Amino acid sequence: MTRFLALTASLTLSTVLALPAAGYATVHPGPAAARTVAPDPADKLTAALLTGPELPTGYAPQLDAIDDLFARIPGEIASCGKTAALPAGTVFREFVRGAKDEELLVETLSEPGGAGTRAAVTALREAQRNCASFTRKPGELPMELRFAVSKSAAGPKIGEASAVVGFVMTVPSMELTVNGRLISVAAGGTQVTMLLMTEKKPKAADLTAAARAAVTKVLSR
Repeated sequence: MTRFLALTASLTLSTVLALPAAGYATVHPGPAAARTVAPDPADKLTAALLTGPELPTGYAPQLDAIDDLFARIPGEIASCGKTAALPAGTVFREFVRGAKDEELLVETLSEPGGAGTRAAVTALREAQRNCASFTRKPGELPMELRFAVSKSAAGPKIGEASAVVGFVMTVPSMELTVNGRLISVAAGGTQVTMLLMTEKKPKAADLTAAARAAVTKVLSR
């Protein structure tokens, strides 16, 4: 995981500069590594993002990451690789844990609203049935990323609806395999998604605890 995080950090600036201005929303850095594609950096969702102390022990903000390469993964899984951008108004924050950043945790909040939130969660729950694998072609990164989606597991009883999806991301050119697991929850019109990536086995208990904390914070606004 460390190799991949280091590589994306080194490529971030050149990647963003190479993108067409019309095809990439303005990114407004917020406090503690919060990034949002919303036009207002003080958007209420940003305040609902978790901070380090609210997460399982050991996680710290990933301060040098300014792109949404990882935050887009849940949408890509739901759409079988067709979604290329986060929905407008989405906010996200990344955290890392381990001496060499062995674990990456990404929180994403969006507000499809009402039935839209449930539909977004359902799309993730049905992801493996609709699309077992897809590839992110080289572009923002100079290498191909391949995703294999696992059969959805029963989600924890959080919010109004939830989905749990496992996946494996491989980077053939780097001989790198990353294991991932995500939980997405419909909570009062907000879609709360926590994604965990590691070269080891994702800790399901930590991911669930983070998701519960995120939903609690969103609903307490």
